[in-house]
Amino acid sequence: MKDYLGEMRSFAAVIENGGFTQAAKVLGVSKGLISQHVKRLESELGAQLLFRSTRKVEPTEIGTTFLEYCQNITQSATAAFEAVEALRGEPVGTVRITVPVSFGEMFLDDIIVAFQRTHPRIQIEMELENTFRDLQSAHIDIAIRAGLTNDPEQVAIPLGQLSELVCASPVYWAKHPKPGTPVDLANHNCLLNFQYYKDGNWVFFSDDGAQSVPAIGNLRLNHYPLLRNAAIRGLGVARLPRYVALPAISEGVLETALDGYSSPLRPIYLVYPYQANLPVKNRLMIDFIRNWFIERPDLLETRTGSLRQSRSS
Repeated sequence: MKDYLGEMRSFAAVIENGGFTQAAKVLGVSKGLISQHVKRLESELGAQLLFRSTRKVEPTEIGTTFLEYCQNITQSATAAFEAVEALRGEPVGTVRITVPVSFGEMFLDDIIVAFQRTHPRIQIEMELENTFRDLQSAHIDIAIRAGLTNDPEQVAIPLGQLSELVCASPVYWAKHPKPGTPVDLANHNCLLNFQYYKDGNWVFFSDDGAQSVPAIGNLRLNHYPLLRNAAIRGLGVARLPRYVALPAISEGVLETALDGYSSPLRPIYLVYPYQANLPVKNRLMIDFIRNWFIERPDLLETRTGSLRQSRSS
Protein backbone atom coordinates (compact mmCIF):
# COMPACT_ATOMS: atom_id res chain seq x y z
CA MET A 1 0.00 0.00 0.00
CA LYS A 2 1.25 3.46 -0.88
CA ASP A 3 2.40 5.83 1.86
CA TYR A 4 -0.30 8.49 2.26
CA LEU A 5 1.15 10.37 5.24
CA GLY A 6 1.39 13.67 3.35
CA GLU A 7 -2.16 13.33 2.06
CA MET A 8 -3.47 12.49 5.53
CA ARG A 9 -1.69 15.50 7.01
CA SER A 10 -3.27 17.75 4.36
CA PHE A 11 -6.76 16.34 4.96
CA ALA A 12 -6.48 16.83 8.73
CA ALA A 13 -5.23 20.39 8.20
CA VAL A 14 -8.26 21.24 6.05
CA ILE A 15 -10.66 20.21 8.82
CA GLU A 16 -8.62 21.70 11.66
CA ASN A 17 -8.21 25.06 9.92
CA GLY A 18 -11.64 25.38 8.35
CA GLY A 19 -10.72 25.19 4.68
CA PHE A 20 -8.17 24.61 1.94
CA THR A 21 -6.73 28.13 1.89
CA GLN A 22 -5.89 28.27 5.59
CA ALA A 23 -4.60 24.68 5.55
CA ALA A 24 -2.21 25.60 2.75
CA LYS A 25 -0.93 28.59 4.75
CA VAL A 26 -0.38 26.48 7.87
CA LEU A 27 1.46 23.73 5.98
CA GLY A 28 3.35 26.14 3.76
CA VAL A 29 2.21 24.60 0.47
CA SER A 30 -0.11 25.59 -2.37
CA LYS A 31 -3.88 25.33 -2.15
CA GLY A 32 -3.79 23.22 -5.31
CA LEU A 33 -1.55 20.63 -3.67
CA ILE A 34 -3.88 20.37 -0.68
CA SER A 35 -6.81 19.80 -3.05
CA GLN A 36 -4.88 17.11 -4.94
CA HIS A 37 -4.06 15.32 -1.69
CA VAL A 38 -7.70 15.20 -0.61
CA LYS A 39 -8.88 14.00 -4.03
CA ARG A 40 -6.20 11.30 -3.99
CA LEU A 41 -7.45 10.04 -0.62
CA GLU A 42 -11.06 10.04 -1.76
CA SER A 43 -10.08 8.10 -4.88
CA GLU A 44 -8.09 5.54 -2.91
CA LEU A 45 -10.83 5.10 -0.29
CA GLY A 46 -13.67 5.20 -2.79
CA ALA A 47 -15.61 7.55 -0.53
CA GLN A 48 -16.31 11.26 -0.17
CA LEU A 49 -14.47 12.75 2.82
CA LEU A 50 -15.65 16.37 2.67
CA PHE A 51 -18.80 18.38 2.09
CA ARG A 52 -17.66 21.41 0.08
CA SER A 53 -19.54 24.69 -0.25
CA THR A 54 -18.63 28.29 -0.99
CA ARG A 55 -18.84 29.11 2.73
CA LYS A 56 -17.31 26.19 4.57
CA VAL A 57 -15.84 22.72 4.42
CA GLU A 58 -17.11 19.97 6.71
CA PRO A 59 -16.23 16.27 7.00
CA THR A 60 -18.70 13.61 5.96
CA GLU A 61 -19.49 10.81 8.39
CA ILE A 62 -16.71 8.75 6.82
CA GLY A 63 -14.45 11.79 6.85
CA THR A 64 -15.02 12.31 10.58
CA THR A 65 -13.98 8.73 11.32
CA PHE A 66 -10.99 8.95 9.00
CA LEU A 67 -9.91 12.27 10.54
CA GLU A 68 -9.24 10.73 13.95
CA TYR A 69 -6.87 8.17 12.43
CA CYS A 70 -5.15 10.86 10.36
CA GLN A 71 -4.54 12.97 13.45
CA ASN A 72 -3.20 10.04 15.45
CA ILE A 73 -0.83 9.00 12.67
CA THR A 74 0.49 12.50 11.96
CA GLN A 75 0.95 13.22 15.67
CA SER A 76 2.85 9.96 16.11
CA ALA A 77 5.05 10.76 13.13
CA THR A 78 5.81 14.21 14.52
CA ALA A 79 6.54 12.77 17.96
CA ALA A 80 8.88 10.18 16.42
CA PHE A 81 10.99 12.84 14.71
CA GLU A 82 11.02 15.00 17.84
CA ALA A 83 12.10 12.03 19.96
CA VAL A 84 15.06 11.43 17.66
CA GLU A 85 15.94 15.13 17.76
CA ALA A 86 15.82 15.00 21.56
CA LEU A 87 18.15 11.99 21.63
CA ARG A 88 20.54 13.98 19.46
CA GLY A 89 20.31 16.77 22.01
CA GLU A 90 18.51 19.11 19.60
CA PRO A 91 14.77 19.35 20.41
CA VAL A 92 12.95 21.48 17.85
CA GLY A 93 9.46 22.71 17.03
CA THR A 94 6.95 25.33 18.17
CA VAL A 95 5.19 25.44 21.54
CA ARG A 96 2.01 27.53 21.68
CA ILE A 97 1.07 28.86 25.12
CA THR A 98 -1.84 30.92 26.45
CA VAL A 99 -1.73 32.59 29.88
CA PRO A 100 -3.74 35.22 31.81
CA VAL A 101 -2.54 38.72 31.00
CA SER A 102 -1.09 39.82 34.34
CA PHE A 103 0.35 36.36 35.03
CA GLY A 104 2.17 36.37 31.72
CA GLU A 105 3.48 39.89 32.23
CA MET A 106 4.89 39.03 35.65
CA PHE A 107 6.38 35.59 34.96
CA LEU A 108 6.47 34.31 31.44
CA ASP A 109 9.11 36.67 30.08
CA ASP A 110 11.61 35.39 32.67
CA ILE A 111 10.55 31.78 32.11
CA ILE A 112 10.76 31.98 28.33
CA VAL A 113 14.14 33.72 28.31
CA ALA A 114 15.56 31.07 30.64
CA PHE A 115 13.96 28.23 28.66
CA GLN A 116 15.22 29.41 25.27
CA ARG A 117 18.74 29.81 26.56
CA THR A 118 18.62 26.07 27.21
CA HIS A 119 16.56 25.11 24.14
CA PRO A 120 17.26 27.73 21.46
CA ARG A 121 15.76 25.67 18.61
CA ILE A 122 12.32 25.49 20.20
CA GLN A 123 10.09 28.37 19.10
CA ILE A 124 7.58 29.89 21.53
CA GLU A 125 4.26 31.49 20.58
CA MET A 126 2.51 33.02 23.59
CA GLU A 127 -0.91 34.66 23.80
CA LEU A 128 -1.89 36.82 26.77
CA GLU A 129 -5.64 36.61 27.35
CA ASN A 130 -8.08 36.19 30.21
CA THR A 131 -10.58 33.93 28.44
CA PHE A 132 -10.72 30.13 28.44
CA ARG A 133 -10.20 28.93 24.87
CA ASP A 134 -10.63 25.40 23.59
CA LEU A 135 -7.03 24.24 23.42
CA GLN A 136 -7.42 21.62 20.72
CA SER A 137 -9.43 23.67 18.24
CA ALA A 138 -7.10 26.65 18.79
CA HIS A 139 -4.00 24.43 18.39
CA ILE A 140 -2.66 25.52 21.78
CA ASP A 141 -0.16 23.22 23.48
CA ILE A 142 -0.13 24.63 27.02
CA ALA A 143 -2.32 26.95 29.08
CA ILE A 144 -1.89 28.50 32.51
CA ARG A 145 -5.28 28.85 34.19
CA ALA A 146 -6.80 29.93 37.49
CA GLY A 147 -9.32 27.15 38.00
CA LEU A 148 -10.35 24.27 35.77
CA THR A 149 -12.78 23.41 33.03
CA ASN A 150 -14.60 20.07 33.12
CA ASP A 151 -12.78 18.68 30.10
CA PRO A 152 -11.79 15.03 30.59
CA GLU A 153 -9.42 15.23 27.61
CA GLN A 154 -7.08 17.67 29.35
CA VAL A 155 -4.28 17.07 31.82
CA ALA A 156 -4.06 19.62 34.65
CA ILE A 157 -0.88 19.96 36.71
CA PRO A 158 -1.21 22.08 39.87
CA LEU A 159 1.41 24.82 39.99
CA GLY A 160 0.23 26.13 43.34
CA GLN A 161 -2.45 28.22 44.96
CA LEU A 162 -2.86 31.94 44.54
CA SER A 163 -3.32 34.02 47.69
CA GLU A 164 -3.73 37.79 47.95
CA LEU A 165 -2.44 40.60 50.16
CA VAL A 166 -4.15 43.86 51.14
CA CYS A 167 -1.73 46.66 50.27
CA ALA A 168 -1.36 50.42 50.01
CA SER A 169 1.52 52.86 49.81
CA PRO A 170 3.26 54.19 52.95
CA VAL A 171 2.01 57.65 51.96
CA TYR A 172 -1.59 56.43 51.86
CA TRP A 173 -1.29 54.66 55.23
CA ALA A 174 0.19 57.82 56.75
CA LYS A 175 -3.00 59.69 55.83
CA HIS A 176 -5.43 56.84 56.47
CA PRO A 177 -4.75 54.54 59.46
CA LYS A 178 -4.49 50.87 58.59
CA PRO A 179 -7.68 48.84 59.09
CA GLY A 180 -7.71 46.63 62.16
CA THR A 181 -10.47 44.38 60.81
CA PRO A 182 -12.01 43.88 57.35
CA VAL A 183 -15.02 45.97 58.39
CA ASP A 184 -12.71 49.00 58.69
CA LEU A 185 -12.21 48.92 54.91
CA ALA A 186 -15.45 50.90 54.72
CA ASN A 187 -13.30 53.92 55.67
CA HIS A 188 -10.91 53.39 52.75
CA ASN A 189 -10.87 53.82 48.98
CA CYS A 190 -10.69 50.23 47.71
CA LEU A 191 -9.20 49.51 44.29
CA LEU A 192 -11.12 46.57 42.82
CA ASN A 193 -10.42 43.94 40.17
CA PHE A 194 -13.95 43.49 38.86
CA GLN A 195 -13.05 40.42 36.81
CA TYR A 196 -12.50 38.32 39.94
CA TYR A 197 -14.78 40.21 42.33
CA LYS A 198 -17.90 40.76 40.27
CA ASP A 199 -20.09 41.23 43.37
CA GLY A 200 -17.76 43.94 44.70
CA ASN A 201 -17.00 42.08 47.94
CA TRP A 202 -13.74 40.89 49.46
CA VAL A 203 -13.82 37.69 51.52
CA PHE A 204 -11.48 37.18 54.47
CA PHE A 205 -10.79 34.16 56.68
CA SER A 206 -9.71 34.12 60.31
CA ASP A 207 -10.12 31.94 63.40
CA ASP A 208 -13.64 33.36 63.65
CA GLY A 209 -14.57 32.07 60.19
CA ALA A 210 -15.29 33.77 56.86
CA GLN A 211 -16.24 37.41 56.52
CA SER A 212 -17.39 39.25 53.37
CA VAL A 213 -17.13 43.03 53.20
CA PRO A 214 -17.91 45.51 50.40
CA ALA A 215 -14.85 46.86 48.58
CA ILE A 216 -16.02 50.37 47.71
CA GLY A 217 -13.83 52.78 45.79
CA ASN A 218 -13.44 54.97 42.73
CA LEU A 219 -11.28 52.69 40.57
CA ARG A 220 -12.23 49.32 39.05
CA LEU A 221 -9.85 47.50 36.70
CA ASN A 222 -9.36 43.98 35.35
CA HIS A 223 -5.55 44.21 35.37
CA TYR A 224 -3.60 43.55 38.57
CA PRO A 225 -0.33 45.33 37.62
CA LEU A 226 -2.29 48.53 36.97
CA LEU A 227 -4.06 48.17 40.32
CA ARG A 228 -0.64 47.73 41.94
CA ASN A 229 0.63 50.89 40.24
CA ALA A 230 -2.44 52.83 41.40
CA ALA A 231 -1.84 51.66 44.97
CA ILE A 232 1.85 52.63 44.77
CA ARG A 233 0.77 56.12 43.72
CA GLY A 234 -1.39 56.43 46.81
CA LEU A 235 -4.84 56.16 45.21
CA GLY A 236 -6.15 53.61 47.69
CA VAL A 237 -6.08 50.07 49.05
CA ALA A 238 -5.63 47.17 46.64
CA ARG A 239 -5.95 43.44 47.15
CA LEU A 240 -3.19 41.93 45.04
CA PRO A 241 -1.90 38.44 44.27
CA ARG A 242 1.29 37.70 46.16
CA TYR A 243 3.32 37.50 42.95
CA VAL A 244 2.18 41.01 42.00
CA ALA A 245 2.60 42.57 45.44
CA LEU A 246 5.84 41.04 46.77
CA PRO A 247 8.35 42.93 44.57
CA ALA A 248 6.74 46.26 45.50
CA ILE A 249 6.67 45.29 49.18
CA SER A 250 10.37 44.37 49.03
CA GLU A 251 11.12 47.78 47.50
CA GLY A 252 9.20 49.53 50.29
CA VAL A 253 6.66 51.17 47.99
CA LEU A 254 3.77 49.06 49.30
CA GLU A 255 2.91 47.95 52.84
CA THR A 256 0.41 45.28 53.85
CA ALA A 257 -2.53 45.43 56.23
CA LEU A 258 -4.90 42.89 57.78
CA ASP A 259 -2.05 40.39 58.02
CA GLY A 260 -4.01 38.34 60.55
CA TYR A 261 -6.59 37.51 57.88
CA SER A 262 -6.20 35.28 54.85
CA SER A 263 -7.77 35.39 51.41
CA PRO A 264 -9.52 32.60 49.51
CA LEU A 265 -7.03 30.44 47.64
CA ARG A 266 -7.36 30.08 43.88
CA PRO A 267 -5.59 27.04 42.40
CA ILE A 268 -3.32 27.73 39.42
CA TYR A 269 -2.93 24.95 36.87
CA LEU A 270 -0.78 24.18 33.89
CA VAL A 271 -3.17 22.55 31.41
CA TYR A 272 -2.52 20.70 28.17
CA PRO A 273 -4.51 18.42 25.84
CA TYR A 274 -4.04 14.73 26.50
CA GLN A 275 -1.86 12.97 23.93
CA ALA A 276 -0.71 9.38 24.03
CA ASN A 277 2.66 10.53 22.66
CA LEU A 278 3.33 13.96 24.13
CA PRO A 279 5.82 15.84 21.92
CA VAL A 280 9.25 16.25 23.47
CA LYS A 281 9.17 20.02 23.05
CA ASN A 282 5.91 20.20 25.02
CA ARG A 283 7.22 17.96 27.79
CA LEU A 284 10.36 20.07 28.13
CA MET A 285 8.33 23.28 28.48
CA ILE A 286 5.83 21.71 30.90
CA ASP A 287 8.60 20.41 33.16
CA PHE A 288 10.48 23.71 32.96
CA ILE A 289 7.47 25.81 34.03
CA ARG A 290 6.55 23.39 36.79
CA ASN A 291 10.07 23.32 38.24
CA TRP A 292 10.38 27.11 37.95
CA PHE A 293 7.49 27.60 40.38
CA ILE A 294 8.60 24.77 42.68
CA GLU A 295 11.91 26.62 43.07
CA ARG A 296 10.03 29.84 43.99
CA PRO A 297 7.56 28.80 46.71
CA ASP A 298 7.14 32.40 47.91
CA LEU A 299 5.17 33.23 44.75
CA LEU A 300 2.63 30.40 44.85
CA GLU A 301 1.89 27.82 47.51
CA THR A 302 3.30 24.92 45.51
CA ARG A 303 1.99 21.40 45.44
CA THR A 304 2.76 18.29 43.44
CA GLY A 305 0.68 15.91 41.37
CA SER A 306 -1.62 16.10 38.38
CA LEU A 307 -5.32 15.83 37.77
CA ARG A 308 -7.17 14.16 34.95
CA GLN A 309 -10.65 12.73 34.91
CA SER A 310 -10.56 10.00 32.29
CA ARG A 311 -6.93 8.89 31.83
CA SER A 312 -3.76 9.06 33.88
CA SER A 313 -0.94 11.14 32.44
